[in-house]
Amino acid sequence: MSSPTALRFNLADALRNWARQDGLAWIFVFKTIAASFLALWVAFRLGFDQPKTAMTTVFIVAQPQSGLMLAKSFYRIVGTLAGLAVTLVLLALFAQYQELFLLAMTIWIGLCVMGAAWFRDFQAYAFVLAGYTACIIGFPGVLHPEAIFQIAQSRVSEILLGILCTAVISDAFFPQRLSPQLLLLVRGQYRQFVEFLQHAVAAPLERTVTPADQLKFVNNVLVLESLRASTLFEDPDSRVRTDRLRLFNTDFMAVSTTLHALQQLARRLRRQGRTQSLAALRPLVDALGPQLLHEGRAPAMAAEAVDVAAQLSAYRHQLRHDVHAAHQHLAILVTPEELLDFDCTAELLEQLLSELHLFTASYAALATARGKAERPAPDFVLHSHWAEAAVTGLRAVGAMLVVTGFWIFTAWPNGAGAATIACVGCALFASSPTPIRSVKNMALGFGVGMVAAYFCAFHILVHMDGFLLLCMGMLPFLMVGGWMLTKPQLAGIGAGFNLMITGAVGPENIMHFDVPSFINDGLSQLLGIGVAGIAFSLLTHHDPRAVQRAFAGKMRQELVRACQEPLQRLPHAFDGRIRDLMRQLGNLPEADRNLLLMCALSVLELGDAIIDFRRTAAMPLPAVLKPAVRQTLRSLMRGFNKISAENRATALASNTSLTQDLQAALRYQALRGSERDTVERLQRCLRRIHAVVEDDDWYLAFRGLATSSGPEEKHAA
Repeated sequence: MSSPTALRFNLADALRNWARQDGLAWIFVFKTIAASFLALWVAFRLGFDQPKTAMTTVFIVAQPQSGLMLAKSFYRIVGTLAGLAVTLVLLALFAQYQELFLLAMTIWIGLCVMGAAWFRDFQAYAFVLAGYTACIIGFPGVLHPEAIFQIAQSRVSEILLGILCTAVISDAFFPQRLSPQLLLLVRGQYRQFVEFLQHAVAAPLERTVTPADQLKFVNNVLVLESLRASTLFEDPDSRVRTDRLRLFNTDFMAVSTTLHALQQLARRLRRQGRTQSLAALRPLVDALGPQLLHEGRAPAMAAEAVDVAAQLSAYRHQLRHDVHAAHQHLAILVTPEELLDFDCTAELLEQLLSELHLFTASYAALATARGKAERPAPDFVLHSHWAEAAVTGLRAVGAMLVVTGFWIFTAWPNGAGAATIACVGCALFASSPTPIRSVKNMALGFGVGMVAAYFCAFHILVHMDGFLLLCMGMLPFLMVGGWMLTKPQLAGIGAGFNLMITGAVGPENIMHFDVPSFINDGLSQLLGIGVAGIAFSLLTHHDPRAVQRAFAGKMRQELVRACQEPLQRLPHAFDGRIRDLMRQLGNLPEADRNLLLMCALSVLELGDAIIDFRRTAAMPLPAVLKPAVRQTLRSLMRGFNKISAENRATALASNTSLTQDLQAALRYQALRGSERDTVERLQRCLRRIHAVVEDDDWYLAFRGLATSSGPEEKHAA
């Protein structure tokens, strides 16, 4: 190849790579800036009081993909209207009593922040906007109650104008759809899991799921759920398939949990030297591998998975026959205890095959079926705790009381701006896994943005005349802020930078270049975000041990819920809540993250076994055994409520006692066929629970995390 040709080829390849990455980012930047200038121009033409509110709204709702933007805008509208309604009610009640009005507003903002902490994604954002809208309408309104309806109409109109302009520009020019991204994620999630399973089959049950694997699986589940919810706003086809996408995600969680439990049981068999059981399992696992392939490879598309689903369905009867034959062979070679271990592992292998079939069928149905799914598609359940949400709300109330109190006692003209930014800071990062870092980044963005806004307003815009030159003067600064939004590590700084530029420069119908007023506005925003940061710093865990104990406490609560919540939605809800907790570990140091992930995986395995035990106990069972079943669940709950060596020993003893009762029932009672099946399966469930609780590899670490004991006490245990 000649040198000029090679140069052209390399240049074309570099341009393609740039277009796929940085090119898309710059398209988003320029579309956002264009939408902000359009909103500003329309606000000028319509004579709105504060055109900058429409411009600021664009930067708040802007998202690279149109589906995300539309979802965010929808919830922003909902939150805006809710905030408007509450503000009008509060002003009607307390317009003559500013202190009572500010106290009522503070309580309302605390409730909004609680909602933002309870929910996720854009549902949380609706609560953020409900509080934010109340601030930007209510604080000026309490100073001028006679003009409240004009203020409310103007602010809501400006917000809706910003949303409309963002939607038009995003959807009309170079739209970036979420649907292709969702399609690639679904394909990749299925293919990656099948390939991972192929590796596990190639070295039967020896490769365990690493922390990196688990984090990838967890992130895939949560990202897919978020994308599924957002594509409803941009793609009719996704609305048709939304139940099937939920089912695909649910089946993926179930099969990955079963795979982990199967691998852990096999690991314990190896550690106990159960060589004959492992040898009997090896051909059963080996035979599973070819059933997962389409023409010798993992299916690349949903249509190719149709044949794989048929293969897995046909193989289920063969596996059941092979497991029975292996059981009969082992029964004359090993002890009853080892035979029970084999039966537990083989049952999990059959369960894995059944769930693989459902998972593959759900994937195949995305290409071949329309309408409702053949099976119920449960909603994804996230981990939310009322006490955590309440603490977050109280944090916001405290911050708002400080700012509004300072405002009242000093009669500070810019107190409303400080209170509004404090509300935004508390609400926006209520559900962030690293709220302190997020607030610090936004505060840094405010600080840098204030300097940039000063140069923009007093060294550039003072020399500009007319709307076009106004846009040209602000363009370089908005490009910098927009570029930072496209970089995950700089997004928080970029958000603060953009809010300061659009707020402090403050494009108005008649521009006012007043340095003292500018400094007061900027300082009020810095004070507001600073108070929010202090609130997070004072009421958030900083000690790594405290963070670990809090996480262990949440996992213990989930195990208690696995023992007592109604069974109807419990399996999916438990799985979703634990995975949501695991996602929150992504920002921790690697050593702490891996330790907590190991405990979370064991909790997931143990909870799955307990739920299976409860479902089995609900089947036909001799009445004489039911009190012992309830006692076993109570001892497990006691052990989870308080992690201790004594409670652990009690739970294991209760488990052993019930196992002996089940064995006696099989020997000496005349059981019907269904009762015998239930008793035998209860034995296997108890064996799984016993194996996890007895496993020191995770339990001692979990005990150390769940208590305030130091390393010496933990190791002494």
